[in-house]
Formats: sequence, C-alpha cells, structure tokens
Amino acid sequence: MKRVLLLFFLIISSSSVFSQIVLTIEGTVVNDTIKGTSNGVSIPRSQPTIFTYRNNAITSVNTNGYMLQAGDETPGINNNNLDGEIITGNKFTWNGTNDSSTTHGLFTGYNLDVVIKYNFLDKVPNGIQRKSDGMTDKSGVIAYNVIKNPKVGIVAKGMNGVKIYNNTFYSEKTSVQTYRGLIDIQANTDGGLNAISTGTKVFNNIFYTLNRTLNIKIYEPECLTGFESDYNVFWCEAGEPVFEINGSTKTFTQWQALGYDLHSVVLNPDFINFTEFVPRLRLNYGINLGATFIKGLAIVAVWNKQNPTTTNQNGSWQVGARIYEASASGIKINIYPNPAHDFFYVSITDSTLTYQKIKIYNADGQIVLTDSIEQGSNIIEIPKHLPSGIYNIALESDELKRYVKKLIVIK
Repeated sequence: MKRVLLLFFLIISSSSVFSQIVLTIEGTVVNDTIKGTSNGVSIPRSQPTIFTYRNNAITSVNTNGYMLQAGDETPGINNNNLDGEIITGNKFTWNGTNDSSTTHGLFTGYNLDVVIKYNFLDKVPNGIQRKSDGMTDKSGVIAYNVIKNPKVGIVAKGMNGVKIYNNTFYSEKTSVQTYRGLIDIQANTDGGLNAISTGTKVFNNIFYTLNRTLNIKIYEPECLTGFESDYNVFWCEAGEPVFEINGSTKTFTQWQALGYDLHSVVLNPDFINFTEFVPRLRLNYGINLGATFIKGLAIVAVWNKQNPTTTNQNGSWQVGARIYEASASGIKINIYPNPAHDFFYVSITDSTLTYQKIKIYNADGQIVLTDSIEQGSNIIEIPKHLPSGIYNIALESDELKRYVKKLIVIK
C-alpha cells in the first residue's frame, strides 16, 4: 500500500510541433509501504516532456523496484522523452531491512542530459543510476548531492560522459554487505547489449568510508577510456582507501600510480555530525569547474518543501556538497541562521579566538544551555523546550573577552 500524505502536481500542456508537455512535481510527500516490488513514483514518459521533480520527499521499504522511476530500463519507444529532466532538492529515505535489496532510488535510464542536484539520499540501496545503450551526456550532471549509506551510490551503466561533481558520499557498509563502489562505472550488458561507459568525470567529491569498501569501481578496462578522477577528498577509518579496476583491488597509492587522483588527498573531512555532513572547516581542495557548477549547498541547507539554501563557491573551490559562504570582511565570528529554529551554527574563522564555551541566556538572565565550542564551525542544537523569543549568546574563554550576541528563536 502506498500512502501519499501531500501531493501537488503542476501540469501545463502545449500543442507545439513536437507535442511536448511540461510536467512539474513539487512539494509532495510519498510514503511507500510496499515491502516487495514497487515501481514507486513512476513518471509518465509516453510523450516528449519537460520534466522537473523538485523539493519532494519519498520514503520506502521496498526490496525491489524504484523510489523515483523517471526513465526506462531497456531500449524502447519511450526512450529520450524525458531528456533534460531536472531532479533537485529532494529527500529519498529507504527504511527497508533486507540487505539484499536492489531498490533504485533515483532512476533516469535512457534519457540524456539529466540534471541531478541538491538531493539527499539516505540508506537508498542503488542510489542514482544513469543507464543507456551507449548514449552520451553533454550538459547533464550529478552535483552537490549527499549520499549516505548506499549499497552503491552512483552508477554509470552504458552511459558516456557522466559528470559527477561535488557530491558527498558516506558509507558504514562492510565488504560483506556490498561488493559495489560508492561510484560504479560499467558496461550495460542487459538483453545482450555491450554498451561501454566512457568519459566519466569525477571531481571535487568527498568519499568517507568506515570500512575498506570501494570508493570507485571500474568493471571493464574499456570504461577507462576518457575517464578522469581528481581533486577529491578520500577518507577511510579502517586504513588506506581502496578502488577496483576489472576485478583487481587498488590502494589509493596504487590508484595514483595509474595516473588517477594525482591532486586528490586522503584527509578526514571532520564532519560536525553524520546527519548533515557539514565539514568543521571549509575544504579548499577542489578545482574550479566554471560558472555552470558554482552554486552548491549551503552548510545550513535543509530538505523540505522549499529549495535547499545554496551558496556560491568563493575563493578556492571547495569539495563536497556543502559549501561555506564567503566571510564578510572583518567578521571572524558568525552566528547563523538568525532567526533560528532547531539549531544554529557558530563559525569562528580566526585561530587566535580560542573560545571554549557557549552559553545561552533567556530574557531573565537565566542560563538555558551550556555547551563546548572550538575554532571552526560548530553546530548548536536548540533545546526543544525553549519557547520562541530573544536570547543572548555568550562565547567564553579563559583568555579572551566575553563575546555576546542576540539570537532570535522561532519555534
């Protein structure tokens, strides 16, 4: 049984020469309770369609099938009818318990130049898949997405020219739970095809694994044609990050010896937590990818029925999905957002400002919260029992003058 909590469709038809229609789906909340095979949210694609899927939420438990089916699995008459589709600002949450699940989260097979940005995928087994029989992307991109605990994060299967830019990958999986990579690049051999995936570009991503699961897996050596990967940040809590080419495991050192990720680093991104995936400090390890890809997720971005907050790359290009905004001239302490709801950030950009504690005072001067802070970015959760109102924030140190600022809390 599939339960739709809130559904809003905007469909505009036009009688153009190509009978193209416009379909926008925005602000929907879908809870799919089917435990077996489910087609999830299946997008009509019998006619050429300008399709946008924006700021929706899908939760499912299905063992097989899809969460969002916005494309085809095989060559057919409906192929390319969703070319140029835009899928942005959505939250995909898979709560199933079957470790063998092959559920596809965000599926866009047999469509060209798909733009997939600013999405959050939580525990989705087969996260984002770009599949075809040898089509070549020109303007499509998979950028600024957060992908948490997938079996496989992004798949290029028989699709050429897939761009994978500024995403954040995080996995607690073990090699027993998955033999896949956070990125899989492979030929599409379904139905007797032999369509190689060439020209994949992997830049400015963060890869974080608890165990030595694969970061990038290249199935066939032919998929290395035009393949580029560089300016990424890799981190594995269990040892050196690992990769795979044609069934052969490579350490990061061996991977670099083959000419890949020569400017990339093995570095703990030091996330504030493993729910928002905001690095404690900005990570200036990326390469400038141009104005088309300059806008990333802000560190305060959340997923709801509105566009997640974004900010432009500034100064040195940052890696990962979350981007620190440029600091105003002379400002070395920043408390935001203000007004705040469930949490706020305290950003200290000067290493000489060694504040150690934060205290929140209500209008009567009573302390309602005490917490520790440090240089960099700190996330402070507002106690749920605090009512709306104006509070004083105090930063304290044994060696510095007290810093005080007002904070508006809105519940």
